[in-house]
Amino acid sequence: MSKPKILIASRQVPEVEAMLEDAPSEVEIRFLPLGEKAGDHISDVEIIFGHIGEADFSKAKSLRWVHQPHAGVEGVMYPAFKASEVVLTNCRGLYGTQISEHAFALLLALTRGIPTQLEFMKQKHWERVPCIELAGMTMGILGLGGIGRAIAARAKVFEFNVIAVDPEPIEKPDTVDKLGKLDWLLEFMAQSNVVMVCCPSTPETHKILTHEQFNQLQDGSYLVNVSRGKIVDEEALIAALRSGKLAGAGLDVTYTEPCPPDSPLWTEPNVILTSHSAGASQHIRARAMQLFVDNLHRYVKGESLVNVVDKQKGY
Repeated sequence: MSKPKILIASRQVPEVEAMLEDAPSEVEIRFLPLGEKAGDHISDVEIIFGHIGEADFSKAKSLRWVHQPHAGVEGVMYPAFKASEVVLTNCRGLYGTQISEHAFALLLALTRGIPTQLEFMKQKHWERVPCIELAGMTMGILGLGGIGRAIAARAKVFEFNVIAVDPEPIEKPDTVDKLGKLDWLLEFMAQSNVVMVCCPSTPETHKILTHEQFNQLQDGSYLVNVSRGKIVDEEALIAALRSGKLAGAGLDVTYTEPCPPDSPLWTEPNVILTSHSAGASQHIRARAMQLFVDNLHRYVKGESLVNVVDKQKGY
């Protein structure tokens, strides 16, 4: 019986090769040759570590499992893949630490006037700026997966009252004071001084934050988005910023990436944009590869894989 063939759709570098040394001997691992297309190498591949595009999917005649080395999976939610029996796994649960740190970096930069102070520093100018204290405020977390839970834990250290909304009937963790489902969203917005967007991009969450939701906010609230830009209606976001409903927005993601040159988000004075870098960490590659290798051992033993994605829900 031939070994299951695996295509690693990333560069063949010593660091990655070392991480694969613990892979089971019952599999054959290939790397995608530099500069070549995945579609030319997948006809007999059973497992892909990386992305498979819609145009290439029909060529993958032997494919049984795709592992996405990140958390978001909307890029493979095309009809043929969703309807197939190919199993999809992802790296959810590996991003909570670094993304929650980034979320608080954006929030603190907004509330402590850091961008203004940096401009003053460049000009060798010394001037105090108004700053906002966070302790005692209410933080609303939209999406209580691994990232949302990591943010909730840190929010408690900052002495926030924490509320959350999630589409799934999950158990409320101790770090959350009140948990509701999506039918509670308007009241959730009305109670939140800070809204953290942490949910995946699905048809259910597409532009879930629009004018109606932003209008529920108290004046001077803050929004931080570290998940997906398509969750937020950017026209409504800009209107909320200009009306004063939002005192600031920290965005690691935008509806279109990179953010179009003519987008007002580049020049709004109370917006901080970062380039979809919240998930970056010196540890993430090793974590992701270890998860994949652990799953490989389960695969060859016929055991259930971890982090299997519900392709109909999109997470």
